[in-house]
Amino acid sequence: MAQRGELGAYLFGQSPFDRALLKRLGTTTAEFAAIVASAPADADVLAALRARGFDEARVKRWSARLPHTARFYTYLWDVDDGYVRPGIVMRTALSVWRRIEHPVIGLLRAIFKAP
Repeated sequence: MAQRGELGAYLFGQSPFDRALLKRLGTTTAEFAAIVASAPADADVLAALRARGFDEARVKRWSARLPHTARFYTYLWDVDDGYVRPGIVMRTALSVWRRIEHPVIGLLRAIFKAP
């Protein structure tokens, strides 16, 4: 999606979660994007990452902990993706966020360069 310009407000490489995963994988955003671009399927991405070498057990532990350590963010992602119907407070907050989302994300992209 990044190559097609379809990420919208997603912080590809700039988000703390991307940074943490890329660090554990021992790769950069650009290197990861190149691997994905050249891989026809998810299994090929994993094979390419394994060929580069990384501590797979460490990545699996991090991934297993993520739903618990990032509970609030996973809830927001689920709301954003339409998996969870938000309550009135969250709907109101999302309405406000949608109005300022693109400028805020643009500023974050300018400040936090992808590794």
